[in-house]
Amino acid sequence: MLLTYEAMAEAAKFATVWVPFCRKHGIEPRGPESYFELKSHPYMGRSQEDFVNDRRRVRRDYDEFKARINGLENDIRQRSDAYNAARGLKDGEPRATWMADGTQWEGTWVEPSENHRKGDHAGIVLVLLNHPSHSRQLGPPASADNPLDLSMVDVRLPMLVYVSREKRPGHNHQKKAGAMNALTRCSAVLSNSPFILNLDCDHYINNSQALRAGICFMLGRDSDTVAFVQFPQRFEGVDPTDLYANHNRIFFDGTLRALDGMQGPIYVGTGCLFRRITLYGFDPPRINVGGPCFPSLGGMFAKTKYEKPGLELTTKAAVAKGKHGFLPMPKKSYGKSDAFADTIPMASHPSPFAAAAAVVAEEATIAEAVAVCAAAYEKKTGWGSDIGWVYGTVTEDVVTGYRMHIKGWRSRYCSIYPHAFIGTAPINLTERLFQVLRWSTGSLEIFFSRNNPLFGSTFLHPLQRVAYINITTGPPPCSTCTWPSCWARC
Repeated sequence: MLLTYEAMAEAAKFATVWVPFCRKHGIEPRGPESYFELKSHPYMGRSQEDFVNDRRRVRRDYDEFKARINGLENDIRQRSDAYNAARGLKDGEPRATWMADGTQWEGTWVEPSENHRKGDHAGIVLVLLNHPSHSRQLGPPASADNPLDLSMVDVRLPMLVYVSREKRPGHNHQKKAGAMNALTRCSAVLSNSPFILNLDCDHYINNSQALRAGICFMLGRDSDTVAFVQFPQRFEGVDPTDLYANHNRIFFDGTLRALDGMQGPIYVGTGCLFRRITLYGFDPPRINVGGPCFPSLGGMFAKTKYEKPGLELTTKAAVAKGKHGFLPMPKKSYGKSDAFADTIPMASHPSPFAAAAAVVAEEATIAEAVAVCAAAYEKKTGWGSDIGWVYGTVTEDVVTGYRMHIKGWRSRYCSIYPHAFIGTAPINLTERLFQVLRWSTGSLEIFFSRNNPLFGSTFLHPLQRVAYINITTGPPPCSTCTWPSCWARC
């Protein structure tokens, strides 16, 4: 929607003030709403007076930013009405939604029309902030226009892109799993970072060191077999008694922490840092051939499967396949985009010492990013089955993590304080029951599918298998699939 895009544009504009302010004064938490709601503001900078003046200015900018956000919907309507009136449209003609630069919005219009309605619109990729440079970029000194002295502060901002995948009638868009797969391909074309952070739309980063903490598990000793790092979910706005058990302490602080002693915690759908290549169907570089169930069948591979970064497998058969011989599956399984396929070797062997070249979002790159988000891109490919987030269940998160574990990958549990991410919990019984019912239904779908943990590979730790069986068939899922629905009807 245009409203989302323009809200992101406003956020990018405010970030040019907020992010340098946070870096200059060591602000935590980094969410402005959470920070300004604090009763006390511990100071970690050098000059108390400088901090007070900067905070007053940033608070004023934030209030203006919120006012602009709240008025966006009305602004878009008024702008669109003005442009449509200037065109002299007759009754019954489609009334377009217009962007601030005077061009028609390619997505959903305020007044839906053909090719511009929910479930029927073109793909859109718009770069709001381009890839930052590798060298440090200091800000300007204080001036009449900018009272903040940023002359000793790095003012670089990360790349920010608005992505709306194409949707057409007759195509199954696979909801969240389909959106995540489209974003994975689009991000590979635009930036191709070796790590992917997955957060739900109702979560925000509460601790600026969260990513660093998660990546430590990916770059440490024997960490190349870690597929993802799962952070426990934390919520705000929960009543002190936690009447509906939103915090779910037993699961997040008990079960997931205990699984960390085996193959690792399950993937819960948000607050998770992935190694990109694990979503492409790669096997871990080292794995017990017989798995923990049959260790006598083999030991650990002494060498990694790939001889050089970005090159083919070391076997002659793989070399004969050409430049895409390194792929664990046929190239057609990844789709028709050669540009996307070319990003896989760089993601599979990122160098920790050589910085990747900064990506400049040119028209050709943007066009390729739009192409990999097309509604028909995944047709006759492995996306949703062997590659990316798995389709076919409402709990695609559990299945996706399970698929990685049965390949021999491990996961890690990371709990830090202040909490890494904060989300919004259901506020009434009806919402909570609906949430639990959806989870329970998805768990049973997994049990009665080819992803049943009873038939997983021998690379799955025996106790990890028991944990997955408990998740899919345990008393809580089975019982909540029956009595909560009856209770809700009463």
